[in-house]
Amino acid sequence: MNLRITQHHYRDMRKLTDASFFDGVAFPPETGCILLLGRNDHPANPSLLVAGVLAPEESELVEQDHDGLVFSSSYLRRALLYVRNHKLAGFLTVHSHPLTDECVGFSWYDDRNDPELMVNLYDLQPAGVFGSMVLGKSSVAARVWRADGSGHDMLHELVIVGEGLEWVPLNGQPAAEPPAPAEIFDRSLAVTGTGALARLSKLRVGVIGGSGTGSLVVELLVRAGANEVVVFEFDKIKDHNLNRILHSRRRDAESQADKATRLVEAAVEVGLPTVVTAVLGGDIRDPETALELRGCDIIIGCVDRDWPRLIISEVSQQYLIPYIDLGTEIGVGENGIQSLDSRVSYVTPGRACLLCSGIISIERVRLEGLSDEELDRVIGMGYSEDIRLVAPAVMDLNMRAASYGMLVLRHLLQPFLDTPLPTHIKESLTNYAVKAIRCAPEPDCPICGAPGRVGAGDAQRLTTRRRV
Repeated sequence: MNLRITQHHYRDMRKLTDASFFDGVAFPPETGCILLLGRNDHPANPSLLVAGVLAPEESELVEQDHDGLVFSSSYLRRALLYVRNHKLAGFLTVHSHPLTDECVGFSWYDDRNDPELMVNLYDLQPAGVFGSMVLGKSSVAARVWRADGSGHDMLHELVIVGEGLEWVPLNGQPAAEPPAPAEIFDRSLAVTGTGALARLSKLRVGVIGGSGTGSLVVELLVRAGANEVVVFEFDKIKDHNLNRILHSRRRDAESQADKATRLVEAAVEVGLPTVVTAVLGGDIRDPETALELRGCDIIIGCVDRDWPRLIISEVSQQYLIPYIDLGTEIGVGENGIQSLDSRVSYVTPGRACLLCSGIISIERVRLEGLSDEELDRVIGMGYSEDIRLVAPAVMDLNMRAASYGMLVLRHLLQPFLDTPLPTHIKESLTNYAVKAIRCAPEPDCPICGAPGRVGAGDAQRLTTRRRV
């Protein structure tokens, strides 16, 4: 099981503990904090999620020495009450080992005191998740104790999500050297180095939409060496799709083949290691389907509606999963087409979501929930200033968005662009420009500004349709 944390929460944790690593003192004291946890129980991506860092107050670190640290009962009680009040999963106690560097482990003192503390916590919160983490200068170890008192399990990796993506081993050891890539990927090393390629070969990437842009993204991920691509597409191939869906054939339109199934078949024909699977039936707006998104390490959105984008934005915040959203636009003026634009937006906690940056709107989400007849009536009566928007369906325009989206993914694994990335990158046929939209979350945004959503995991309900 992994532990996922936002970049700003990781920095907060390190700020609270790094004081013990200062030079000039032979035996600096340990210090620590508490990580409040949400949970992701998806079998393909089981994770604990850091929903917040609870800093100790002045009197809440007791018996503070260079080889031991005790948290006060009031500090632990404060953390437990927060977990209960916010319906979170539990918490990890965190402390430093200031005399360690590359390799860190739990001391005899930790092994003697942790079991009794964890038993007490599980007595108070039987369905909770409790554990501990120890920090060296450049290494981390973390474990979760079992509720039945039979011992503990080591966590696998710390996934840091922010302006880039970073994976830190939680076994107390330095990261292992990545294996050499297969020869077929040699020429991609100029953009994506050995470590980033090795990481990509382990990722489960969700692609939402398998039409014009989505089919291209799937192809790019397969050729880049991703481990698994999960295609969320629920529609059939029709005649009007043949001009833009990669690998679609006339016979697929005649037989009404599933778009996603055809992409799976095409990936098998390529013969590269990437596995492409499909989620068929349902709708992203249905709770069961939306929660399947939790099983992905990264989500790439290739949809042209606001409601699915709203839900994916919520999943990104609650489960700390990076979300790259792609779109295309045709700018039309009095004299016809003025611009052909592709857009790439990078959404993750700490950055503006699609709602508070104006890419989607609650009004369009509302309209998408209406039947065709209701929509005609609402627009006809002037109750909405929104109109039906038809996204461009031109393969060469879609290619531009897919290509930029893939380059942003490569950048997250191994930075080569200026950081921080703009919230939205907009590229036109004749020029390249950054779309100057708000780059910080709005305090009243119901997605990225909502108290308690970041890292909450299953504690928050997504804005899906109600079960009948």
